Amino acid sequence: MSQIDIEITQDVSQTLGQLSGQARHLVRVASVIDGDISVPEIARLMSRSTAAMLPAIEEALASGLIRETGTGLRFRHEALRDAVRRSLPASLAAALRDDYVRLRPAPPSPGWETLSRREQEIARLVGCALTNRQIATRIGRSPHTVNYHLRQIFGKLHIGSRVELASWVHNRAAIRR
Repeated sequence: MSQIDIEITQDVSQTLGQLSGQARHLVRVASVIDGDISVPEIARLMSRSTAAMLPAIEEALASGLIRETGTGLRFRHEALRDAVRRSLPASLAAALRDDYVRLRPAPPSPGWETLSRREQEIARLVGCALTNRQIATRIGRSPHTVNYHLRQIFGKLHIGSRVELASWVHNRAAIRR
């Protein structure tokens, strides 16, 4: 860690020590989230109502660690967020990040009906963890054709990876049960 990082960490530690328990909790939880975080999201993550969060948010804003962006809250500087995040045990930071991802509402996306039958078939096979080569063998096409269809699926569903597609397929199946 550089001398500047050490000084920032010491300043952040001192500032955190001056905050109430709720404001410190808010700042520490917010540190695992990159970019803006909406007030309803942080409230949901902390299992509190938005109204109950008001004093802690006001105190965090007054501390100078967090600022309001118009669309949510954000650390005044990424170095501050990083210093707060480093104050958490790595396993706790990872668990908080997982909670955030799990609790965050999924953005609306186009549905299954936007995919052709072939794309639906390929999506289901990706959901079964098959490789492009395995899918190609199953449907009687080349791996390049499967890759083409996957790019079309990603574009239509606004997703960027096989992992996201597999998750999307599994979530869709769970909802239909």
